[in-house]
Formats: sequence, structure tokens, C-alpha cells
Amino acid sequence: MRWAAVVLALALAGCVERIITVRSQPAGATVYVDGDKAGETPCDVKYAWYGTRKVTIEKAGYASVSRDVELRAPWYQIFPLDFITDVLIPITITDRTELHFLLQEEKEGAADPEDVKKRAAELREKAREK
Repeated sequence: MRWAAVVLALALAGCVERIITVRSQPAGATVYVDGDKAGETPCDVKYAWYGTRKVTIEKAGYASVSRDVELRAPWYQIFPLDFITDVLIPITITDRTELHFLLQEEKEGAADPEDVKKRAAELREKAREK
């Protein structure tokens, strides 16, 4: 009975922690992953599944940057090996992807997004009239 408890404890201890580390120059930019606010740079964002994520970085006075990031499963997370690393190995394995963004200062007099939307609406109306 004692061995069963030890085996169960070891089986529950294994896992893989998946993290995206986002850094920017300058630091302090807001990070969005798939449209959800994740924090400010530098930050770690945990995720549960592999695939493509849209990462967007915004900071006042700088042009925002969006990037589609493909998170590929490492060899030890491919079936059937994932059962071993997720369940049987009694340690936490960290799968970390690091992203670095260099933000460019917006040019002086850059258009206000609200002004752009207003102008676009006006142009749409003019196009419909013709």
C-alpha cells in the first residue's frame, strides 16, 4: 500500500510548463496575446496548447507591433512521448519561447486613430453617393 502512494505521488508530480517570455525595447509596453491583455514587458505568459498565437505590443508614443508566433511542440511533447513527460517523470519541464520586440517611435504628427476612423467614414459616404 505504501508503494502505491509513492507511485501515485510521483505520477502526479510530472508536468510541462509552457511559457512565452516577451521583452521589448523600450520596456513597459502592454502585451496582448490573441487579443487578451497579458501584462507589460518584460513578462511571462503561460499557455496550455501549441499552435499559432497573435502577439501585439503597444506603448504610447510608439508604433504598435503585431506578430503571428507559431509555437511548435518539442519532441518530448509529441504523442506518445508526451504521456511520459506530462505524467510519469516527477519533475517540471519548462518549454520557454522568448520574443523580443524593438518598438519604433511614432513620427511626429502621426494620425490619431479616431481621426482616421472619422475620415474613413466620410470617404465611404462620398463613395456611396457616386
